[in-house]
Amino acid sequence: MKRTFFTLAFLTLAVSGYAQGEYVKRVEAGFNIGQAGSFSEYARFSLGANVLIGGVYVDFLSADPEHKYSPTSNTKWNDHKAICINAGYQFPILKWLRVMPLVGYAQTNDGITDASKSFWEYDEYSSTTTYHPYKVTPGTRAHYFNYGGGISVQPCKWFSINAIATRHAIYGGIGIDILSVVNR
Repeated sequence: MKRTFFTLAFLTLAVSGYAQGEYVKRVEAGFNIGQAGSFSEYARFSLGANVLIGGVYVDFLSADPEHKYSPTSNTKWNDHKAICINAGYQFPILKWLRVMPLVGYAQTNDGITDASKSFWEYDEYSSTTTYHPYKVTPGTRAHYFNYGGGISVQPCKWFSINAIATRHAIYGGIGIDILSVVNR
């Protein structure tokens, strides 16, 4: 019942907010940094990305297994992973301030990082990244309905700073308005 209420409330706000038309011509892309799996034993440093198109905001945040990039070998670690995906709408309060309710999905799991196996990734600049495979332990994957909110401050027309808190993550990020930069 609670999920249905939050989903209906979110959709109602999104439709009414879209009718305002304040940010229809705004397209942002950016990155997030913070903590996925907050308020649990899985809480760790995380990186992610965000996109804003016409006021509709979508983001992703992921905390990889702790030993994925470890330089040691011939060891197996009990590791953890946490992710979250959220969507919402940014409602304008002032010309430079927006609030956004968010709903989404969060997941945590336990697994094994096997350092006896290594994989290498190469890029065009002869840079190499070594990582170890991670396998989820069956039965440990937990799925959650995620909800929360955030604020977005726009100090200039092409740049936004976001701060977000949800049930399963705390993070912030920046976004660059691609259309403003291109039309300069």
